[in-house]
Amino acid sequence: MVRTGELADSRLSVRRLGQFSQLLVASPDYLARRGTPLVPADLAAHACLHYRYPATGKVEVWPLEPAPDGAEARPPVSMICNNMETRLCFALRGRGIALLPDFCVREALASGQLQSVLVDHVRPHSIGLGVLWPSGRHPSPKLRAFIDFLGARMFVP
Repeated sequence: MVRTGELADSRLSVRRLGQFSQLLVASPDYLARRGTPLVPADLAAHACLHYRYPATGKVEVWPLEPAPDGAEARPPVSMICNNMETRLCFALRGRGIALLPDFCVREALASGQLQSVLVDHVRPHSIGLGVLWPSGRHPSPKLRAFIDFLGARMFVP
């Protein structure tokens, strides 16, 4: 299985694939219609596409810098789902602003289908990504090939 964050179960072996960060993105069409947020408080007037962790049911907190007065930004919840593909699809179709992994939006940013927003207001962070399998076993040739494929595909500059 592919997992983000720290390994919580020591009964599993892991191969770290790399680190990624997350970006707030929206389509140019969405930003033309709704305006580009300049500070986190501006998100109150936007459709924000959120992620719910399947294991805990908690909604992911966006890593936004607090306001100068120390207030934490609380973006409105316009949509919640439990996968990045749906949030990416909604963002590409101009439905709102989404927090997504950099490897997921790399091509859409390069092609101009998405734009980063609030770049200077997202806290610097990196999240580990790894592949897990039962401890005591060596990965099969198929699993090794899959791990190599993921590492090459997801973490290219």
